[in-house]
Amino acid sequence: MSKAPSSLAADSPDGIDSILLLFICLIGVIVIFTLVGMVGSGIAKRTGRPKTRAEWLGGIALLSVCATVALYIWGALHVMFMESYNMREECAKAGGEAKAAQVDRYSASYFPLRFTCRIDEGGSYDAAVPGYVNPAMGVAFALAIATGAVSVVARDQNRSTGPTVTRGR
Repeated sequence: MSKAPSSLAADSPDGIDSILLLFICLIGVIVIFTLVGMVGSGIAKRTGRPKTRAEWLGGIALLSVCATVALYIWGALHVMFMESYNMREECAKAGGEAKAAQVDRYSASYFPLRFTCRIDEGGSYDAAVPGYVNPAMGVAFALAIATGAVSVVARDQNRSTGPTVTRGR
């Protein structure tokens, strides 16, 4: 026996807590502003001399982390706003009215970001989170890791090949 469509819209998906997602989004915004401030500070401090490869790569790594966090926030907001009022409409948009009529519950996932419409016969399909969010977040994260690692290696090479200062008596 299935529920009436009006009661489906009032249900909340399994495993989603709006307060937690809102907190995650708030922390993400703080992280983004902090990292952008770090990049800006690094640029402002080094205006008189040319940037090293390590500095450029470190800045790209920080900006990639910002992109990853921003994409996560964007997807999390989609999931959070699905919880409140239009879950059935999004399920209908993603799978059609026939499938949406068979939906008996919803679930959501934080990683990867996903909002799932569960069909009473045991099937399911994803809705609401734009399809580009998770792949783009993965690419931005991989870029952050790669450029961060190369930046550290380049910085260590600069230190080992740079002039050594010895202090004698």
